[in-house]
Amino acid sequence: MTTQENSPRKLFLISTLIIVWLGGSLFGLWWFQQQAMRPFVEAGDNPAARVPEQVAAGLKSLMARAGLETDGRVTVIHLWNPDCLCNNVSARHTHAIIEEWPNDDQVRFIILAPEHLSEERLAEARTLNPGADIIRASENDNLPLTASPGLGVMTPEGDMAYFGAYGFGALCSLSDEKLFTNMIEKLLAGDSYGPFLNIAGSGCFCAWPDTPEASD
Repeated sequence: MTTQENSPRKLFLISTLIIVWLGGSLFGLWWFQQQAMRPFVEAGDNPAARVPEQVAAGLKSLMARAGLETDGRVTVIHLWNPDCLCNNVSARHTHAIIEEWPNDDQVRFIILAPEHLSEERLAEARTLNPGADIIRASENDNLPLTASPGLGVMTPEGDMAYFGAYGFGALCSLSDEKLFTNMIEKLLAGDSYGPFLNIAGSGCFCAWPDTPEASD
């Protein structure tokens, strides 16, 4: 068989391998997303997670405990669990907010981590997010945390404007990709917004880790 006759066969084999690889990759991505799909608030979660007034009170309790008093800035709280691969799905929404107001004196960023997270991992988060306050959640805040990734937005006066998912579906998509940046701009302009609790839907979420019980 000549080299000229062999070339089409090699091209066919290479093309077939590429198609199989792409198909396998897409199937793997689909499978992972289907495994991670769950409601932001499940039926057995804390009922307070469905009550805007209780969530708002929990956010204020969290801010007071962390010593982050109202200072006229919009506060953006990212619910972050580093063990949750779904953080990668919502990352574009987080980055869009940070890129719009990098180290801005109008917007304060908080990364809220699980209570059990080690100091080493918190230090890594501080290195990667130098402009953010990194704090642990606490059951004493009475803030009903059900899933991550998620987002909380508080007005310059310290009231809840938004709490819940970045988006729903396997890719945490939004009908309006500028929803959160537009929301913050409205709050900075003095317009009212919310309180809006956005929890009614399923997407790529991980259950918020339970606090390990202390051993005797």
